[in-house]
Amino acid sequence: MNILDVENNSIGEELGLQAGDKILSINGTPVSDILDFRFLVCEEELEMEAMTRGERVVFEIEKDLDDDLGLTFDDIKIRYCGNDCPFCFVDQNPAGMRASMYFRDEDFRLSFLSGHYVTLTNLSKRDMDRIVRQQLSPLFVSVHATNREVRKFLFGIEHDDKLLPKLEFLTGNGIEIHTQVVLCPTVNDGEILKETISELADLMPNLSSISVVPVGLTKHRQGLQKLSPVTPAYAREYLEVIEGYGNGLRKQHGESFVYAGDEFYIMAGKAFPAAEYYDGFHQKENGVGLCRYMLDDFVEQQTRFPERLGKATKVTFVTATLASGMIENEIVAVLNKVKNLEVQLVVVENNFYGHSVHITGLLTGQDIYKKLSNMDVGDKVYLPGSCVRDGSVFLDDWTVAEMAEKLGCPVAPLDNDFSAVFDAALNI
Repeated sequence: MNILDVENNSIGEELGLQAGDKILSINGTPVSDILDFRFLVCEEELEMEAMTRGERVVFEIEKDLDDDLGLTFDDIKIRYCGNDCPFCFVDQNPAGMRASMYFRDEDFRLSFLSGHYVTLTNLSKRDMDRIVRQQLSPLFVSVHATNREVRKFLFGIEHDDKLLPKLEFLTGNGIEIHTQVVLCPTVNDGEILKETISELADLMPNLSSISVVPVGLTKHRQGLQKLSPVTPAYAREYLEVIEGYGNGLRKQHGESFVYAGDEFYIMAGKAFPAAEYYDGFHQKENGVGLCRYMLDDFVEQQTRFPERLGKATKVTFVTATLASGMIENEIVAVLNKVKNLEVQLVVVENNFYGHSVHITGLLTGQDIYKKLSNMDVGDKVYLPGSCVRDGSVFLDDWTVAEMAEKLGCPVAPLDNDFSAVFDAALNI
């Protein structure tokens, strides 16, 4: 594994390691990636073999258990997904985007490191043994259905990938797993959904949750299997179904276990449940309970809002269509009670992916700019943090800096810390 950088005053620097050197093994075990390294380096005594300056060198190291070596490594080589899911978002991208937008990853290491959802269809016995040995937990798994024939259709595979035995092995060996079902009308709903929830519930408690989220369909589906979208009427019907399963499981196990994504509540026109319903917000980053979490956090933040600003300040919030009503009524209306502060909410429709795509995480720079370009946006524009990568790059490769230059005013991503609006107002 190649060393990218060595931290100053670190053990690695004391050993004389430098960028370009390679770690070969620790205590006789080969090091293939950062997870191997993290697992193997957690010993007080190490015998580490490295290739440094073209020579193999063995270092004898004594350290405290939690001491790091101060080494940074190249990114891991990500495994490619060989599935062919009819709703895979990668296949619903338009032509002409950066190459990374067309790469389908399927790597259990990213599930552990970054919370990516994986299907486990390419998981080998060797992989499973490693997950258990290194306790790579929790993992996030896209199940969609446990029925074998439905799985073959949904994943575009011809073989039985033996999902349930894999899950039984992992959960039986202490690995915590959170799962998701992308609900596709007439495909994996009805009795198929009931079967999926029942079979996954048998693996509680280490299989800790199921999120059910509506299928997302863009306008770029040429050549793909036809799927039906989730409608408001369908959302109302299946929200009742999902909550019914959850209520039954709560009576048996003390937790709901299965949770509907926030989109179901918004599309159905129903209020979000209280925080207690989400049992610790297991899948908040998957849009399950995220709105409730944000609203409760906002209520707590209000206790610290100023009564007025020292000078008149106008800012613009950007959002997508789905949660615009909630943002307007629950957040913007409250912020506008602060004297000398004017917050305007601009709702941007998704022309890039199609109007059926209505979440903030898929807004693009060009759509946002087109909406804002002929408006008085005030002193600063705040973007949903979810629509920019690393706080700076949109899905269509526009940058935050580029947008700020074109609009002639500061532009910044904003997650859920609204104190940033007041802090920035002092410097506008």
